[in-house]
Amino acid sequence: MGLSREDVEAIGQATAQKVLEQLHRYTVKYEAPITIVGGLEDSMTEESTAAAWYRKRATDARQKKDSTTAEIYEHIAQEEDQHHKEFKERRDIIMGVKPG
Repeated sequence: MGLSREDVEAIGQATAQKVLEQLHRYTVKYEAPITIVGGLEDSMTEESTAAAWYRKRATDARQKKDSTTAEIYEHIAQEEDQHHKEFKERRDIIMGVKPG
């Protein structure tokens, strides 16, 4: 069974989103998204970046022998992961992507 155009577009979109999240960069100046999906994807990138930075700060705190601060960073990174998941779930609903 071949892939439909919609399947290929969804794969391309998911790949692009993953690449952006792995760059850990987002715009400094707020710009209103053109679409709701675009706004959700911007938010996903921001949450992913924040989580990555908090984890790096946790590592730095541990290296400086401050496990309490490291634990706070790790806790907040997990919250950012949850926010990312919530934005992704909403985006997928809007786009008609089946869960799982």
